[in-house]
This record gives sequence, structure tokens and C-alpha cells, in this order.
Amino acid sequence: MYLPPRRPDEDWLGVVIAIPEPWVSALTKARLDLGDAMGASVPAHITLVPPLAVPTCARIDVIRHLRSIALKHRPFRVTLRGAGSFAPVSPVAFVNVDEGAAECTMLAEDLRSGPLDHPLRFPYHPHVTLAAGVDHETLQRAVEFAGGVEASWMVPGFRLDRVDENGMYHSQALFDLVTS
Repeated sequence: MYLPPRRPDEDWLGVVIAIPEPWVSALTKARLDLGDAMGASVPAHITLVPPLAVPTCARIDVIRHLRSIALKHRPFRVTLRGAGSFAPVSPVAFVNVDEGAAECTMLAEDLRSGPLDHPLRFPYHPHVTLAAGVDHETLQRAVEFAGGVEASWMVPGFRLDRVDENGMYHSQALFDLVTS
């Protein structure tokens, strides 16, 4: 996992869609079984905003921003289906977000404004990482595994996480999407 440089007065903050059981456990286990050690500290999720270095004093502004964005979006269905890889640009294999990709993209674009307005390293593509930073053979095994994954659920909201120095994600706040 890439973490941008940060100063002592900054925190790494990211925004994700949580994956419910039983899929989060199965996908996280698969990541560990494939040899990606980050699976132990980063439960399977769909990234909306990757970890960014944000001034600690701006956390209240970030929370207000996220709350305002949540009020502009409705719950939507996500279906994970299909496999992909970002290789050779980046050694990452993933399960594709099939249904709900457009909604994830719109939500991510809205979130990346205000206090979270930062340039992305790569174009946004909604997915669930299964292996990152592994060798080519492992990437191929991850893609094969991902091809057999299918999961579907309603996304009720998103979560703000703080990432610590060890790459461990810590939930900070939950934001419900508007239901009416």
C-alpha cells in the first residue's frame, strides 16, 4: 500500500466502502493465502479516497465534508464479479466492481473535493484488491481466484479511516447515504 509522505501534524485519512460478511472474511483470507501481508492490517474494501496526508487540525472539516457528500447520494447495489490486474503499471490483482461501478466513481469524485482535494496517482477504478506487490505468478493466481468471486449487497454508506504508521486501518466515522 502506498502512503504519501506526511508531516508530524498530519494524519493519513482514507474513505472506503466496507464489504459485509461473509465476503470480507473470505476476500481477506484469500489475500493472506496469496501471500499479501497487507491483508492482515487492511480488511477487504472498495477504496473511494486512498490514504492522503491531511492536517490533523482539518479532521472536523473532513467530517463535515463527508457528511455533506453522504447527503447527496442514495444507497446503491454493488456486485463484485470478474477479475483484473493493473500490471504492468502496478503489481495489483483485484476483483472488479461490476454493478455499482458508476455509483462508486461518482461518489469518489464528489468526495475528492474540499479538504480531500488531492491529485490521484492513478485514474480511479473501483475494485477490491486481492494481491499487491507480489510476484507475477502470485498475481496470476490472484486473478484466477478473483474470476470465481461473486458477491452482491446494498451499500448503505461509507467509512472514514485513519491509517497508522504500520499501515493498519482504524475506523473513525461512518456516513449513511440518504435513503429518501
